[in-house]
Amino acid sequence: MKFGVVLPTFGMSTDRETVLETALAAMELGYDSIWCSDHLALPLADAEPFGSIFEPLSTLAYLAGITRGIKLGISSLVLPQRNPVEVARQLAAIDLLSEGRTILAAGIGWSRGEYTNLGYDYGNRAERMEEAVRVLKLLWSSRTPATFHGKYYHFDELVFAPLPLQFGGPKLWIGGNSEAAVQRAARLGDGWHPTLSNPQEMIKLLAKICHFLEDRDFTVCQRLSLAFGPADPEKVPLQGSPEQIIRRLRAFQGAGMDDCILYFTNESLAGRIDDMHLFITQIAPELE
Repeated sequence: MKFGVVLPTFGMSTDRETVLETALAAMELGYDSIWCSDHLALPLADAEPFGSIFEPLSTLAYLAGITRGIKLGISSLVLPQRNPVEVARQLAAIDLLSEGRTILAAGIGWSRGEYTNLGYDYGNRAERMEEAVRVLKLLWSSRTPATFHGKYYHFDELVFAPLPLQFGGPKLWIGGNSEAAVQRAARLGDGWHPTLSNPQEMIKLLAKICHFLEDRDFTVCQRLSLAFGPADPEKVPLQGSPEQIIRRLRAFQGAGMDDCILYFTNESLAGRIDDMHLFITQIAPELE
C-alpha cells in the first residue's frame, strides 16, 4: 500500500515554512506523494477550515521545483469552478517540469455559496464536471489540433503543446463519497478518491461499480485524517495507538482501498513531522 501526505496548505496557522518543511519531510521519510487541497472563494458560512488556503496549482508548481522523486497531487480540485483548458495547460506544464510526477483528483464541490461567489451555476456542476474531464483527457492525448463541441465547453483546432510527460496525462481520480461520484469515477476516471469514515460504506459503494472494473487499472485511494491518541471520531477516522490505526487501515484495505493519503492533524510543525515518522516506521510496514 502506498501512503501520501496531505500538506497543511489550509487553516489560519499555515504559512510557507509549514508547507515547505512538511513537504520536504515527507520526501525524506519516503512517502509516495504529497497533496494540496483546493477551494477558491468560500463564503464565511462555509470557510472553516479552508477559507485561508494556498492555491493548489501554483503551490504544486512551486513544490515541483524543490522536490525530487515524490509524486505531486491535488485532493481534490473543484474542476467545475475552473476552465478545463486552463487546468489542462497548467497541469501539463507541471507534469513536464516535474518529470511526470503529477496526479489529479477532481470533484464537483459542495459549497453552493462558493459557486455563487465565482459566478457559476451550482445546479449543473455534475454535468460540467463530466464534460471537463473529457476535455482534459482529449487535450492531454492530442497529437493534432483538438476540437471539442460540448454543452458547456467549445473549441476548434486548438493547438495544445507541450503535452504532459506522462502519456495521456496525469492519472485522474474522481473524488466524492456518493453513488454518483463512484459511478462517475468508474466511467471516466483512473481511480476513485473518497473521504469515507467507515469501511462498510466503501464496500457498499464499490459494489455498485464492480462490473466496470474487470481487467482495469483502477485505484481506490482514500483521504483520511490521523491523530495519535484521542480525537473526535466524527472528524478523525484514524486515531489511537499505532496498533489501533493498523487495524483500522486493514479494515479499509479489506473493503477495497488500494492506497491512502493522510492528513496529520497535529497542529505543531515538529509534532506533525514526529507523527509522520512514527507512521512510516511503525505502521506503513505492516500494510505492505
